[in-house]
Amino acid sequence: MKRCVIAGIVSVAAAIGLISCGSSQVVRAPESTPDSLLTYDQAILRLDDWRMRIRKLEDDEQKAQGEIKLLEERLNTAVADLKRCQDENNRLIGATEAQINQFRERLGRLEGRIRELRGLSDNDFEPRRGEIYALAAEWNRLRNEKIAVMQEFFDRMIAARRDIQSLLERKPAWRGKYAVRPWRESKDCLWNIAGQQDVYGDPYHWPKIWQANTDLIRNPDIIQPGWELSIPPPGPLTPEEKRAERRYWRKKRQAMAAQEQQQTATSPSPESSERGEPK
Repeated sequence: MKRCVIAGIVSVAAAIGLISCGSSQVVRAPESTPDSLLTYDQAILRLDDWRMRIRKLEDDEQKAQGEIKLLEERLNTAVADLKRCQDENNRLIGATEAQINQFRERLGRLEGRIRELRGLSDNDFEPRRGEIYALAAEWNRLRNEKIAVMQEFFDRMIAARRDIQSLLERKPAWRGKYAVRPWRESKDCLWNIAGQQDVYGDPYHWPKIWQANTDLIRNPDIIQPGWELSIPPPGPLTPEEKRAERRYWRKKRQAMAAQEQQQTATSPSPESSERGEPK
């Protein structure tokens, strides 16, 4: 009887051992396997895996929250330091917060008007060219205030001055025509016309105007008030224009040499003057 009981206990123990041994060898299912296709043991393993992941994320979140709190404390300290620094600067400059805000608004309006003018096409810009001088005057008024040297405004003031200068130097839209004005009020000649900024800005380009108006201009030294001259687009002198300029200077030198010879021929000799003949 005792032997039968012992044999039964051994058999049960062996069965339990086999079951536990089998469960420890459960293979983890791939991540792509749907939950509905998992065995019981595989589902338990997947749940344990997710619980571990969740705990890790919770630990990471807690750590991140601690770091965020530390950074917020540092940020608050930096903001307080900056506020103290700004208050000290305001005290040195002698400006109130309201005055600084007013300066900030004025500079912002100035920058907006500059951007508007810079964005205009040539045709739209010309009627508003006079506004540039008002912008320059406003910039000078801002510059004369001590607030302009503050770090917030210093670089912006320099950029605004540079943009205003570029607007002042912007060339007018190309018109292609020029009405000659009386000499007494304008000193208009081909040389001076070519030198004007709204024409070529270079007086040496006068042959371009001459060769474009040979139907009017017979002598480049003579132009008449009221003539409407055609102005070719800017650019280097063409070979034809260079040849015309060389011909002009050659004839000019010949005419001057002939005039000198004529003056020499008509002037009295030194011997005649010594004899008392009229000079």
